[in-house]
Amino acid sequence: MTPNTTSFDQAASAAALGEVMADVKAMTGQKSIFVTHSQGGAVGWDVPVENIAAIVAIEPGGTPQPGSEQYQRLLEANIPIVVYFGDYIDNGPEDIQSTGFWKMVRDGALAFAEQYNADGDSATVVDLPKEGITGNSHFLFQELNNDVIADHVEAWIQANVN
Repeated sequence: MTPNTTSFDQAASAAALGEVMADVKAMTGQKSIFVTHSQGGAVGWDVPVENIAAIVAIEPGGTPQPGSEQYQRLLEANIPIVVYFGDYIDNGPEDIQSTGFWKMVRDGALAFAEQYNADGDSATVVDLPKEGITGNSHFLFQELNNDVIADHVEAWIQANVN
């Protein structure tokens, strides 16, 4: 989550969410599966890792650069990561600026996952149309087939989180 879509203090937001993760662990005794979306994905990469069991990133606005401080923290914490993308990444209108942006984000996520896996951790990029799950905008959790997407996320969690 982010407080808004204009300027915000990413470090303060990440620290606050880190406190939420700590509270959840104190209440449940379990680390959290942290779900991020869009601009909130950027904040998610900076949240303290000690109380995170996995990250589910729904069309994040980017992924950590391999070798960066964000990347190293996630890798050292052994956090499995899945990144989901809906429709309109490869088939969006070329004359719309966001089509190129989302292709760049998706390609960056693929490069991130390739290196993260090569470095010994687990990252998956899910292109929902290639999974046969279509009709999804940027707000996957609000779509008519959100139950199908939730089942896909749950299956990933069951297969990848101890």
